[in-house]
Amino acid sequence: MNHATAFDGLLAEQPADWSFFEVYVTLDDARTLSDARVALARANARPQKGPGEHDFQITVANTHGHGARAGVVRSALRILDDRGITGRTWAGETRSTTRPAPPHRYGP
Repeated sequence: MNHATAFDGLLAEQPADWSFFEVYVTLDDARTLSDARVALARANARPQKGPGEHDFQITVANTHGHGARAGVVRSALRILDDRGITGRTWAGETRSTTRPAPPHRYGP
């Protein structure tokens, strides 16, 4: 399964009130790490430091909060697919019902 299709499945599994969730990407070939880093830069992917079970971590935001929008993440993963960079994409923790703070009553 390619990265974009896997991401579409992960997005469909999210609850209706999700705020943001983590997506992990692992590459099959370490020689494609530099190309993947450039392709995933638009989604603000963070490379894994040290040994771990994934190569990149991406935070996907729904309507607000920190993270990249789902469309941006999907387009970055599609670039991996178009370049033939294979691997695995899966979801981490999902956070729901996180809302922005109300506007400050005093101040500018």
